[in-house]
This record gives sequence, structure tokens and C-alpha cells, in this order.
Amino acid sequence: MQRVDLHLHTTASDGELAPADLVWRARAIGLEAIAITDHDTTAGILEAQATASHLLLVIPGIELSAESDKLDVHILGYFLNWQSDDFQAQLTRFRDDRLKRGQRIVEKLAALGLPVSWERVLAQADGGAVGRPHIARAMVEAGLVASVSEAFDRYLYTGGPAYVSRERLTPEAAVALIHRAGGAAVLAHPAVLPDYAAMVERLVTAGLDGVEVVHPLNSEIVRDNLRGLAARFGLVMTGGSDFHGSESEPLGSVTPPSGCVPALRERAARYRQG
Repeated sequence: MQRVDLHLHTTASDGELAPADLVWRARAIGLEAIAITDHDTTAGILEAQATASHLLLVIPGIELSAESDKLDVHILGYFLNWQSDDFQAQLTRFRDDRLKRGQRIVEKLAALGLPVSWERVLAQADGGAVGRPHIARAMVEAGLVASVSEAFDRYLYTGGPAYVSRERLTPEAAVALIHRAGGAAVLAHPAVLPDYAAMVERLVTAGLDGVEVVHPLNSEIVRDNLRGLAARFGLVMTGGSDFHGSESEPLGSVTPPSGCVPALRERAARYRQG
């Protein structure tokens, strides 16, 4: 069975490894295919693919942030025509909004007596799309918290003292955007949703292609339920470590269902016809 990991983040968003370093790490542990799924950006794909060459398959992907009833809903896209002008224009809007949101979070932290340098936040992002993890790392660097998890648990969680909302797609709009870019759309880490079954059913009507069955946050009970939903609705079953770096699950620590890569490729091909 092919060893794959379909949910990985690089320094293009909030991961700790540069795309090239991630590819070499993946190769070193014997992975044969990976997907680069950075948040709202495809900036890491070209470097990863150039590094991989014949070593392993790098699937062009993304993780889009959507919102429904004040709940975060993340949609993964695979085998994208990621260089599409329309797609990139949409991503630029999202990244600009992330930047403004990050500045507002820093302002709220200052008002709470927790001054964080915006320059250090940008340094943490290192040219990538700014996100809350970069602010959290800057807080650790400034000695304001002991860890990234503490920064989130006390200040940056959704609805927390320093939280700032931002422009979000609906989950249906995220699925549609991925389809327009010629990609297959998959519901990410369903266990974070209070009623993931209802969300799956809802998105099936919008053309959802798959569901992330194997993820570190999905218990065995959740995985069994998701397998049933995938069989019921004809969805591709995927999986990934959601690797970000030292404080996340290890790269390649999960085993997605066999055959998921060709199944995703086939689903994506449907949106490129004509």
C-alpha cells in the first residue's frame, strides 16, 4: 500500500518547515505521496514540486477557511489547477484579510497589557500568510506565554479575549471555489464540528467529494461513523497528519485509506472536463 500524507502545512502558511525541507523529511520517512495544504495559499507548492522531482508525488492542495453559524469549517482541495488567475485572485483577498486581522489581534493584545511586536509576527510568518500561530509564536518569543498552546487557550481561541473574526466563505462557497479551480473538495478534520454528520449531509448537496476519515482528532468511533457516511454518499475517504511542526502530530503518523490518491485524482478530473 502506498504511504501517503494528505494534510501538510509549510512556512507558506503556519507550518515550521519550508516546502523543500518538508519534502526531504517526507522522503526520509518513506512517504511516496504528500499533499501541500497550506491555509488560504498555494505559495509552497512550486518549491515542493521542484524539490520532489521524481522522489515522490506532491499533490497541489489547499485548506480553505469557511464559517457556518460561527463555527470554523475547513475544506481541503486536491489536484487543483492552482495557478488559475481567478483562484489566485480569490486567495489574495483572503491573505489581505488575514493581514488586517493579524494587526487587529496585536492591537487587542496590547490593550490587554500583552504587547507583541508586529515586526516579530511578520518575521514568524517569514513571508507566508499571517495566521494566529505566528502571533502565538511571537508571544512565546516575547515571554508573554510559555507555549503556543497557552497563547491559544488563554487569548487566541475563537471568541477569546484577543480573537478577531475575518472574512469567511460559507462551506458551500469553499467547495465551489475548489471545483472552479479543478480540484476535489474534502471536509477537513470533521471531529472538531459538533455535528459533523449534518455538515457532511449538507455539503453533499453542494458537491462534496470526500471526507477526512483518518485525522489525529478523529476518534475510532468518529472514524467508523465517517466510513459509514462516506459509503452512504459515495465520498472519497482521505486522511492526513495535519502536520505543522514540533507541536503537532508527526509527519506521516496516519495511514489514509488505500486508493484515496487515485480516487481524488479522478474526482478532480470531473471539474476540468469541457
